[in-house]
Amino acid sequence: MKKVSQTLVFTGLLLAFSVNANIQLQPGVSGAWIAGASGQGIFVNIARVNDHPNFVVAWYGYLNGEQIWLVGAQPFEYGIETLVIPMTITSGTGWDTNFVESDVIRTDWGTVTIDFTNCSIGTMQYSSNDENYGSGSLSLTRLTNTDGLSCHEDTGSADTIAKQSLAFMREEEKMARDVYLKFNQDYGQNVFSNIASSEQTHMDAVLNLMNIYNVDDTSTGVEGTFNNSDLQVLYDALIEMGSTSLEDAYLASALIEETDIRDLDDFSAGITATDILATYENLNCGSRNHLRSYVSKYEQLTGNTYQVQIPELATQVAEILSSTSEQCGR
Repeated sequence: MKKVSQTLVFTGLLLAFSVNANIQLQPGVSGAWIAGASGQGIFVNIARVNDHPNFVVAWYGYLNGEQIWLVGAQPFEYGIETLVIPMTITSGTGWDTNFVESDVIRTDWGTVTIDFTNCSIGTMQYSSNDENYGSGSLSLTRLTNTDGLSCHEDTGSADTIAKQSLAFMREEEKMARDVYLKFNQDYGQNVFSNIASSEQTHMDAVLNLMNIYNVDDTSTGVEGTFNNSDLQVLYDALIEMGSTSLEDAYLASALIEETDIRDLDDFSAGITATDILATYENLNCGSRNHLRSYVSKYEQLTGNTYQVQIPELATQVAEILSSTSEQCGR
């Protein structure tokens, strides 16, 4: 079996290519945001510097039991949804009266990329120059608002968000189907062919909505190829991940389903159309059942207990795996 570190590399790849429907950056996102219940988070201030908007962020976290503070700022133009911010870590001086400004050492730490799905949740991806911190992604939940400052979720058209999500989900479901078809060819296990058929049903359901909402189908129709270049890289990585053993194929398949659940949850948070939400819940239900199936096969084969591969989904995945299969679409 591939090492856990390699699995986490692919997890990072999956997260990097997950697409969220976001609101635009605006003063209303200012406030405190917490990363789950982990005791870490960020403070955001949309400040005005030299008559220009600046995104100012302070990130508090921990390393080896010690509290760490990172700070960063980046000018931007209104109308964007995602921003890359260089971060700095400081050291070198003392507390209170022992503070000497000239002794402060400012070290370039790396970058964070921040976007907000809506006024209550967001995502922060990070990449550090220091191997002690590495790279990854955190889900953000708003803890406080700035008094008297409103956040507006209509800066991006809900209709546009829905259409973008449909186009992406059409190819993401195709990506899952194509991976399972390849694994079925390699290992001849019925679970792959059965779930590949289910993914085809999911693709058809999304296509039906695309026709209703007049969204062009950008999928290639050719197995293993994708117009979305990120999904093409993702497909290739998953095939490689599952290429060495049936055990790894089950892990890669479970990772797909975890990611599908995450993407559907993220998209649903920014959509109001009831027919799209109902379809996405049906797809999500299917993904929960698929995850149960792949985990069961993995545990039967290896005798090992399955470990969640996207850490932020740990609680959700545990609840899914502790419950029985669902009847979807009812």
